[in-house]
Amino acid sequence: MRFGRDEKTRLSRRMGTAAREAGRQWMVGAAFLLCAMIFGAPLRAQTVATYDFEDGTAQGWTSFNGATTPVNTTTAANTGSHSLLTTTGATGQGGPSIDMGPVLAAGAKYTITGWVKLTNGEAATNANFTIKRSDPTCSGGTCFDTIGSFQVAVTDSGWAEIGGAYTVSATETGLTLYAQLVGATTAQSFYLDSVVITQTAPPPGGTPVASYTFADGTDGWTPFGSATLTAGSSPFADPAGNSTSLLVTNRTATFMGPSLSLLSVPNVVAGATYQVRAYVLLATADTSGPTVSLSTKTTDCAAPSGAFGTIATSGALSTTAWTKVQGTLSFSDLPGAPTGLTLYLQSSSATDSFYVSDVVIGQLAPAPLPVSQQDNTGIATNFEDGGLDGWSSRIGSSSVTNVTGVSHSGSHSLLTTGRSANYDGPSINVSNKMYAGSEYNISGWVMLLPTDGSQHVINMSLQLTLDGTTSFPSITAYPGVTVAADGQWHQISVMGYTMPSAYDAGTATLYFQTVPSAGNDLVSFYLDDFQLSYVPPPTIQTNIPSMYKSFADFFPIGAAVDTTDLTGPHAQLLKMHFDSMTPGNDLKWSSVEATKGVYTYGNGDSLVGEAECSNMLVRGQNLVWATAEQTPAYATGDGTNSAANQAVVTANIQEHIQSEVQHYGKQVYAWDVVNEPIDATQSDCLVHGPFYNVLGASYLDVAFKAAQQYAPAGTKFFINEYSTTDPAKLACLIKVVKELRERGVPVNAIGHEMHHQINFPTPASMETAIDTVARELPGVDQQVTELDMSVYNAGDDTSNYGNSIPPGVLAEQGWLYKQYFDVFRRERGKIKALTIWGMADDDTWLDSFPVTRTDYPLPFDMGLQAKPAYWGIIDEKMLPGYGLKFGLSGTQNGDAVQLTVTATNGDVGPAYNTLINGLTLKQVAGHACTVTVTPPSEFPIALGDIATGGTASANFTLTGPGCDDTVIFVLSAPWSNATYHTGTFEVVLDPGHMPKAIHR
Repeated sequence: MRFGRDEKTRLSRRMGTAAREAGRQWMVGAAFLLCAMIFGAPLRAQTVATYDFEDGTAQGWTSFNGATTPVNTTTAANTGSHSLLTTTGATGQGGPSIDMGPVLAAGAKYTITGWVKLTNGEAATNANFTIKRSDPTCSGGTCFDTIGSFQVAVTDSGWAEIGGAYTVSATETGLTLYAQLVGATTAQSFYLDSVVITQTAPPPGGTPVASYTFADGTDGWTPFGSATLTAGSSPFADPAGNSTSLLVTNRTATFMGPSLSLLSVPNVVAGATYQVRAYVLLATADTSGPTVSLSTKTTDCAAPSGAFGTIATSGALSTTAWTKVQGTLSFSDLPGAPTGLTLYLQSSSATDSFYVSDVVIGQLAPAPLPVSQQDNTGIATNFEDGGLDGWSSRIGSSSVTNVTGVSHSGSHSLLTTGRSANYDGPSINVSNKMYAGSEYNISGWVMLLPTDGSQHVINMSLQLTLDGTTSFPSITAYPGVTVAADGQWHQISVMGYTMPSAYDAGTATLYFQTVPSAGNDLVSFYLDDFQLSYVPPPTIQTNIPSMYKSFADFFPIGAAVDTTDLTGPHAQLLKMHFDSMTPGNDLKWSSVEATKGVYTYGNGDSLVGEAECSNMLVRGQNLVWATAEQTPAYATGDGTNSAANQAVVTANIQEHIQSEVQHYGKQVYAWDVVNEPIDATQSDCLVHGPFYNVLGASYLDVAFKAAQQYAPAGTKFFINEYSTTDPAKLACLIKVVKELRERGVPVNAIGHEMHHQINFPTPASMETAIDTVARELPGVDQQVTELDMSVYNAGDDTSNYGNSIPPGVLAEQGWLYKQYFDVFRRERGKIKALTIWGMADDDTWLDSFPVTRTDYPLPFDMGLQAKPAYWGIIDEKMLPGYGLKFGLSGTQNGDAVQLTVTATNGDVGPAYNTLINGLTLKQVAGHACTVTVTPPSEFPIALGDIATGGTASANFTLTGPGCDDTVIFVLSAPWSNATYHTGTFEVVLDPGHMPKAIHR
């Protein structure tokens, strides 16, 4: 790869950098955001009960402390058309209640909310939710726990929300939830509606989904290996008081033990996170101090023989005390749903017998909420109702008011004044309106006060709390948008923002703030026409030809991918159009072995596993990068060429290559062993980078020989290089490869990266490069490894189409892609595979190189739809301007002929930038004479953009005073549209007859 695309690049367009807030907020690391998005642990709050009374019943609610039996009514409702009506006792005591024992788990955290309204005519008072708790820790065995505020004002004119957060005592033995009036002294009647109970954190160990005490036998556990399992009594009770256990005997290998098929356990599902705990007791003393491990075996399409993992290992086991072993477990349906998922216990001793008891599996975090269950209605506030529309002062120090007479539209807006901190601005709760991993368009209009022409930076951010940790991801690219206090409305808009993480129930807030470079900026501002809207995932086209199937007789078609391409429509696009993949970053040295000897194969394994399941080839990119980009510092030791450091760096290269190529084995058929080593400005043609500075040219020998030693036979070993169309660089590449092969270094393949611009290089130079390598290096395979095409000219670092790329540029790109693939088809047999560096324009490294701007280099657009670039690859008959034809008409007047050349477009799409690039006459018969052609303007003559089925014309005057009726000319007019769609219009001109048109 010519320029490294950092692992965070994909996120850079979709999420901002974390907000900085003076004195109280901090930066959220992109790694945390990425992990929260991809692995989602913990994932979300879970609603465990709702009471809306819409079924016409009391839904289990009964009278508490002398109140009347609650009844379902349609007289009033907070939502829907029903609510619950209760009258307190004579002195204002009591209310509706419900048993929470089956709903709330000991030790767990919840939010419990509901809405209360007094019946008509009742005097205003207060209300709350309270739980009556039976608990041995309470005085007299009973406590009364207020949930949220003790007093919430309630009236007969509107609904008021009561309740809040509640943590259940770990020692409770009974829970009753009731609503009551506070301060009432006489009987009063009130409605209750929309009660929602949400678990925000499970109890320690998670919400139990399965437990095993073996009182009824082996409880579904089976031997792993040839161990024997016997249910019975243990020598003494476990810590929970259980006297029964599972005895494991007849072990002859460390892996043997008891096992459980997790796929058969109810409520164990992909995407959730679980805690697994067990207690173990040795049957016979062992002075070696054996341990026990909780392990898993997973079988799926990527690992049909099973992949093994360990989730926890205990301390030393004993015959006199139970030892706890505990760890967390999660699994995914990627790259394919598991066909087997086995939990088993193994011991470091191969022969010891042991007891197992009190095994508990608890859910720590549920699976992500499916899109179909999300509230994707969004938020729109224009303040035209005279209210605050859910907005408030973020920390309460500022004044947030609805005002009239100043507005972006309508007649109302929201004015925030009296701010005491940069981060104190208008805020709105977006809980249950924004969900982790989903995309949103977010926009609001602001106008600053006072109107003094000063400049301010306005930032739109989120505040999220997850398991007690609060983060502040920025929605606008940090620091924000510069806005002038000029009396005008300015839009703050972010399209396609991806919600970065989950959050505890009710803790997601969106707010506007100022971000000064120093000090405080407490400017007042109006806000109007705020809109938050959900962006549905794109749907790929399934009625177009598959790219890889279209080239099945030529070569595999690959794409550079990352783990975000493993789910949703990106995964669908990948599987439909590509039969090869290159992990763009996840197999690079810094990703795999950032710390020497510590390997991180998770992302790479996920990608390679997807390839296995989808019958894709995998290219490995890369083992050694000549410039040491995306390479940890330890790889080149102290950077010197001392004998000691040469030994260190040689060992580092060999160890890293051995570990990675052996880890993937035959799953990776080709490796870019050394990436971008050529520098045509050096006398030896090599980049004098960190590896070269230590080992000289021999670092290539070390790398390739290590790859040959440790990789499976038949693996292709590449030098991967950019700008191979440059003659000097191509000559250097050939020189270096020849020298390596003469030394016995196993370079058996060359990769042409081909990161190109829309005007450079030419397709002919690509063909020359491929042909030259084939001629000079017979037997060396060639691949196009990183193809893309920027829509900007070479050397142009200032243009930026943003979100409005002209369609004519996309047509130009499509016709150039057509010329590229014409070359590749002609080079069939010389080119063994072709990889495009990405799939769609929503994810390209060119958005940040050579400058930050929006580029469009790939076959599919940002909505994953086929664009002209795709059709240039697949079928030119679908490109705009295809079918463009030229015709001629004319009139003769004495020695002059008036000719009209007319271009008629086809029915595919506009013929953009249509040009007549010249017009010549060649006499082919008759008496010799001279004809003068007078064009309407200098060449090229622009016919402009010709609509589908439309025409455009240019008039030419021909004069030939010495010509008679015997002369015949051939008129030739080369033409083009979209720059790269070219041809020549020809007609035979016989002055005595109507012109006869021919085309080529």
